[in-house]
Amino acid sequence: MHMHNAHQTKSLKELVNRFLETSPFQKQLTAAMVRAAWHTTMPKVVCDRTEKLYVHHNKIFLKITSAPLRHELKCNKDRILMMLHQTMSHTLLQDVIFL
Repeated sequence: MHMHNAHQTKSLKELVNRFLETSPFQKQLTAAMVRAAWHTTMPKVVCDRTEKLYVHHNKIFLKITSAPLRHELKCNKDRILMMLHQTMSHTLLQDVIFL
């Protein structure tokens, strides 16, 4: 039985993605990538006021210590998400939640 190359490639990609999704390291890996992207994307003033950052169910949760800054970031949530997607194009991030 011969399979088409494109189908094999797609299947392999799906297998790798499925492995990564179910890997116990996936959460740490995603969190580390998001943290790195946050620090390269955001200005220093934002990073300095980011007390906590974690990822859960494709959502980034951020604890920002400054209320005015948190409000400003909330207003620009879509732009922030877009910037993070550009930095990490392969992730499935869906939302940014400010705590």
